Amino acid sequence: MFKRSLLVASLFAVSSTAALASSIKFDLNNDVFETGFATEIAPGAEMSANYMYSRPEGDLADFGIKATHQQDIHKFAIGAKFTKLWANHRANPHAFAIGGDYTIAIAQNLKVSGSAYYAPSVLTSSELNRYYDLDAKIAYSIMPQADVYLGYRAIQFRYTNEPDLDFTKGLYIGAAFNF
Repeated sequence: MFKRSLLVASLFAVSSTAALASSIKFDLNNDVFETGFATEIAPGAEMSANYMYSRPEGDLADFGIKATHQQDIHKFAIGAKFTKLWANHRANPHAFAIGGDYTIAIAQNLKVSGSAYYAPSVLTSSELNRYYDLDAKIAYSIMPQADVYLGYRAIQFRYTNEPDLDFTKGLYIGAAFNF
């Protein structure tokens, strides 16, 4: 299962370069692998798509769009993303989450960023009470086209009639390639 998901994720990431992706990322921890891309679709607007495989929990995909603004060392983004979960042992919900990102360049090659997305029950499928996705990371640019990073991520689906699902909660490492 993991090999098949890794192959699908890799093909997804490779095919995203044909879509003029400006950033392709890969990250992982002991149980979770993620790949995705983000691209500027207009000045001040960005689109992203991500796929995540969790060995114990299932597969997750999201598609987002957000407004961005760069001011000196700060980058802000506000937007929304549609998230779909294919859970291994539960209902397969979806959510439309609202949130944003913030990045600050704290040194020449060092950035710290955070993101938070939340969907109350009114923006989720009937199985869910709420959904949230929190992420914080520190990235180091090893060259202009490549960053390596260490982060902490928590993604939770709160079901109405089932126990909550922590899709992932913990540290991860990764790399991003910028074009």
